[in-house]
Amino acid sequence: MYKVEIKFNPNNLTPDDMDRICEQTDRIFEEEDLDCAGREPGMRVYLDRGRKQDYGRFWAAIFALKNAVGISKHLQECFWYNGNEKENLITEFMRN
Repeated sequence: MYKVEIKFNPNNLTPDDMDRICEQTDRIFEEEDLDCAGREPGMRVYLDRGRKQDYGRFWAAIFALKNAVGISKHLQECFWYNGNEKENLITEFMRN
């Protein structure tokens, strides 16, 4: 199963800013037809739908997230799960 877990840093963000960032993030993943399995304030979890093309859809969303300056700079945690393997996207991808 593919999965992305995202947590935003609430420091220097108003509740309205946090809501806006979460909504933008949801739109990015929804545009790739991926499911949001967990919505909490400042946190999101996205899961695949079991389709072959979901791998590519996740990476399209991850690239869009990286390029969304108003979002990526507020990431506190961002983990990509490719089956049993877990990768920290902030240190391995987002901030490089």
